[in-house]
Amino acid sequence: MTTITVDAFTTSADGTRIAYDLTGPTPGLVPAIVVVDGVLAHRLPVTLAVASELGDRATTLRYDRRGRGASGDTPPYSVEREIDDIAALLEVTGPAALLGISSGAFLALRAAADLGDGVTGVLCYEPTYDIASGEPPTDPRMIAGVENCIEAGDPGSAVELFLDVVGMPCRLLPRMRESPSWADLEAIAPTIAYDGRVLAGIALGRRALMGRWDLITQPVVVADGAASAASVAVAAESLAAVLPAACRVTLPGHGADVPPEAMADAVAGLLRRAGAP
Repeated sequence: MTTITVDAFTTSADGTRIAYDLTGPTPGLVPAIVVVDGVLAHRLPVTLAVASELGDRATTLRYDRRGRGASGDTPPYSVEREIDDIAALLEVTGPAALLGISSGAFLALRAAADLGDGVTGVLCYEPTYDIASGEPPTDPRMIAGVENCIEAGDPGSAVELFLDVVGMPCRLLPRMRESPSWADLEAIAPTIAYDGRVLAGIALGRRALMGRWDLITQPVVVADGAASAASVAVAAESLAAVLPAACRVTLPGHGADVPPEAMADAVAGLLRRAGAP
């Protein structure tokens, strides 16, 4: 089989066009993995490298979450609409595993709980919240503060606010603003609040994820990087402890610097646990 990458669109339940690319064999010939990005990320180069490493072992689908890249963004936002987006992508791949990165790990877990057999397994890479901490899952500024900045027509301040929330030193902001990627961050700044709502939904609301761990019976791998901060490992341990079918893996490197071959091997291991040949 030949490994190729193709770009395409699908349509979510509310009519929003969702852009994606496929790398690998035609869907249905081999197991599939759908990449669910975290805050301020879409179709990162590292995930394309992972898809290339997987080669003929899997079909990898990477997509732009709504409001990012080439995807549309139909208001009003809700986490349920993002689950609909994943459901539409699973119509392309058939039943598939999900690779959720950072805050995207919790969106992937929500999809596993909501979509049942359509999701065959989940790889959570460096989830951002320590379940056992008892702290709120997200800083309120990540929702209300960001939305206020966007309503005021100031996406740059929304990005700065988020960087402050995650603890980036103020002295680095001028360099960030001068980087070629700053315009891209401003373009998707409204979606910071979307991830804030995904995280808030871990503990809040009628369908709070904390009350639904037992619905996630699919195999789950919770991974971190060996060189990441100790708090990352603590968060990974806490998440693995509450999931019925979870195991822990530590990969070399940290964050986006994890070697693509190591992430590809972790994905392949998850697919084997999910029953792929």
